Amino acid sequence: MRGPVGPFSIAWLVAAGAAGGCSFFDEAGGGDLSFDLPVAREFKIDSADSRWWPCPSQGVPDAACSGPAALVSDCCQPPAPMTAIDCQEYPLSCDPADGYCALAFDYDDAVEIDLGRDVSALKDRPRRVLAQATLATIDTTVNPMVGRLPLRTASLYVAPQGTTSAREAGATLLADVPLGKGSGHVDLAAQAQMGFSPFLTDFNTPFVLILTTHVVVKSGAAPSGVETIKVGGHVNASF
Repeated sequence: MRGPVGPFSIAWLVAAGAAGGCSFFDEAGGGDLSFDLPVAREFKIDSADSRWWPCPSQGVPDAACSGPAALVSDCCQPPAPMTAIDCQEYPLSCDPADGYCALAFDYDDAVEIDLGRDVSALKDRPRRVLAQATLATIDTTVNPMVGRLPLRTASLYVAPQGTTSAREAGATLLADVPLGKGSGHVDLAAQAQMGFSPFLTDFNTPFVLILTTHVVVKSGAAPSGVETIKVGGHVNASF
């Protein structure tokens, strides 16, 4: 559930009329506020979870699959004495990073965000919408717990409520997330401004953040453990 942060601003036109013919801004009277994104828990990658793809019982073949030293062209059919692997069950492929066989898959973890429910500064404005908002920072903290898992990359997406995978319709890439141990900052992807806008316009509509990690398992002992990645951010906004 990838350098200094580039702040971005999202501005919306607000079409909301108040009773008696007053405009939205007459009713709201403006006002600035700031708050942290209320991420209720950390994103978690767990090799014991059903979302983690198990290795074949005979392990991932220790075989070169590209280049002049290649032993196989198909990692599902390694040379003897290694046995064939059912790649419908275990999606082995040739890792382009080093040309060796690997088990590669994406692991998604989603966290629901409900600004109207969880941000105290917004709770007393159930019928309002934000006129302007700036995501001042996105910060990340990587906490390896049991053992370092073979995570190649991580990316953060925003999606409608109920979405569980970044590959579902409506999920939009926000940024790549650095996987170095400790704290860091995230540069927002260019499309993040348009992607985030519909979810922040009406802060009473929950949405989800999805962290997708690309896992690449090589030969040897099957990896096990848990890794957590915390993603937070600070928002400056006004009505």
